[in-house]
Amino acid sequence: MTFSENQVRQLYVATAVKSSVAATDTAGTIAVISDTAKTHLYFQYKGADNLMRSDLVDPKSILDAKATPASALAQVMKVKTVTLDTTVNSGNPVAGQDYVLRISFRQYLGMSDEDQYFKYGLVHAYSGMTASDFYKVLAISLVKNFSREPAALVNFQLKTADSAVDVTNQTKASELTGTYTGVIIKEAAQEWVRGIKEQVPVYFEVYPTTITVDGDQRVWGTVTASTGDSIGDGKKIADLEYFLLGERGDQYRNINWPNSIPTTYLVDPTKEYHIFDIHYAYTGSNEGVQKSEKTISIVCADKTALNSIITAFNTATGLSVAALA
Repeated sequence: MTFSENQVRQLYVATAVKSSVAATDTAGTIAVISDTAKTHLYFQYKGADNLMRSDLVDPKSILDAKATPASALAQVMKVKTVTLDTTVNSGNPVAGQDYVLRISFRQYLGMSDEDQYFKYGLVHAYSGMTASDFYKVLAISLVKNFSREPAALVNFQLKTADSAVDVTNQTKASELTGTYTGVIIKEAAQEWVRGIKEQVPVYFEVYPTTITVDGDQRVWGTVTASTGDSIGDGKKIADLEYFLLGERGDQYRNINWPNSIPTTYLVDPTKEYHIFDIHYAYTGSNEGVQKSEKTISIVCADKTALNSIITAFNTATGLSVAALA
């Protein structure tokens, strides 16, 4: 989990919006406060256990302000479908040939594309083998070769004319009685622990190798890319909250655990969060005239609530930040 800042960024998790915030309000209650002359505004906020407010922000010092929907931060899962190339032996397995499917993983146990890992599936074609049987053997081979991984990197399915059948290490070949038209390889969601283990994509590619057909070396398969389910941004925002609260004051976090001071986090990683970012700069006098750039980020799972914050912000500043559609 890695984030960076220009100078400072403050995060506020909004769960309710009011015209003013009291100590008795629930955690996450926020209000936009400004003076009549519109020389400054600030956000009044009820944290996990105390009242606080943001910087005083001069509307003239605001460099940028925008809202980002949760959908823009979702992680779309990768899907690859492997089929026999119909230009090679009319899409039928060539008896006696070994069909090898290579799956390459980048950034495996490391952050560099040089950290690569390879896994394989194998089918030895025999006389009379149908394409459907080929896919069944390939899927089972892949599942077996991935069965010793500590965590699932990808999941496998057999494609039919109108659906897909899951294939796991508990699946028996005798149970696969359908007519199959391909093998589907789907990215698996990775384990996540707040602030410790980031949920990252699985960077993988699929490569059919070659077989000998009438004395020629031919690539035996085709790979079709598509998109599958998406993972919401809740875990990303939870990690961002963890990082920024560390920057705010909990710099040591869990050092010297269990003799550490626990922090209460307000982001629910099971939800999806919209973000309202306000980027501004403080400019002082004399030797302090250089811009000291800062950012206020307000995250909210309720789009309507975030739009009401944007409306109040526009009223306080005279700006016209677009609300989320």
